[in-house]
Amino acid sequence: MLTNQPRTLAWEPLDSAHVLACPRVPYLSVRGIIENAGKAKWLIGIQQKAKHDCCRKTDNLDIEAWYSNAEQRDKGTPDIYKFYCKVCEQHPDAGGDRGYCHVQFCVGGTHPLGFLHGINARSDLFDIRPKWSAR
Repeated sequence: MLTNQPRTLAWEPLDSAHVLACPRVPYLSVRGIIENAGKAKWLIGIQQKAKHDCCRKTDNLDIEAWYSNAEQRDKGTPDIYKFYCKVCEQHPDAGGDRGYCHVQFCVGGTHPLGFLHGINARSDLFDIRPKWSAR
């Protein structure tokens, strides 16, 4: 394995083009933003796939948003969201089965999805990318 490669997707390689969009915060502090953007399915997916019970509890999770590259940053559309389990992070010596980072990818940026349905774009067919700032 190359020394600059991440052990998990939570780690950014030294030559990564990813740019931090929104700082890591407790998931509960931005839950409304995530759910209002129609992304409640992200948490449901994590809860269904997580190997450990601690990863299923919302109060154990942090979230941060990333741009996959400078072009996405210039558009202002984060397209990578990383959920971290704080309990799993506290057990780095537990081996590879404690995958403390759960990653959600978005493809294409904030854009109307109407073209996928063969209709004109409607406001309810936008792929909204949640954003927040630290206070």
